[in-house]
Amino acid sequence: MFREDLKAFVGRISGFGDWTHADKIRFFAWVQHAVRKKERFKHADIALCYASLSYGKTNISQYLAGMEVRKELFRDATGYYLEGRLRELYDAKYGEHEITLNVRQMVRDLVTLLPELEEQDIMKEALTCLKHDAGRAAMLMVWNIAFYHLCQFILKWKLADFNNRIPVRFPRKWKLADMPLIKKYDDFGDEMSEREVIEVCNSAGIINGDIYKVYVNRLGTRNSVAHPSTLHVTQVQAEGYIDDLIRNTVLLLNI
Repeated sequence: MFREDLKAFVGRISGFGDWTHADKIRFFAWVQHAVRKKERFKHADIALCYASLSYGKTNISQYLAGMEVRKELFRDATGYYLEGRLRELYDAKYGEHEITLNVRQMVRDLVTLLPELEEQDIMKEALTCLKHDAGRAAMLMVWNIAFYHLCQFILKWKLADFNNRIPVRFPRKWKLADMPLIKKYDDFGDEMSEREVIEVCNSAGIINGDIYKVYVNRLGTRNSVAHPSTLHVTQVQAEGYIDDLIRNTVLLLNI
């Protein structure tokens, strides 16, 4: 996930690939603090940045040593860390204002595009979570919006198609007498899993292949972030998840 974040960051910096190694390494040192949320970093962390962007190798140790001499960088028993004023300079130039502000505003704008007040309210709460670096919570809430919207789309336009397709898509899962029959929103959660609902929609042609892929992929991500783990969800990842899910599912299914 870090590789995608780093590519997103440098993709917004014109001419980054032409920077000198010294400038790249200063930036990569800042990335450890700003993106990876690391208080200290090591030589290998800078090397990872080079590898993530497929840049040619250089003498990283030499450049880090030079930064130490110039007091741009300090080191203790746990690793390196940027000098405070230099870190603030990079925060101001490449932090939220330059890199995430445009993306975050785009995500905020999605609130006005959501068709139902219930969805708008949840989206506003998700944006509050984003503001306070609670990316996991924001992603979970937006998944709920997207799945709720799919269910509402089925109920309004495709209910007969959906019910008729259940025994075709899952012929061995239920006995005929126990076959689910969806009549209202609560029935989806009571009778079927989210993945089963998505599979039936795809099988019945209720959603196209592109929307199906987004739902399946984003459901997988939701499952990953929903369980306790050491996985850290960054602002960029959460914003990308939200933007993709809303634009490529919710806004394409008119209700």
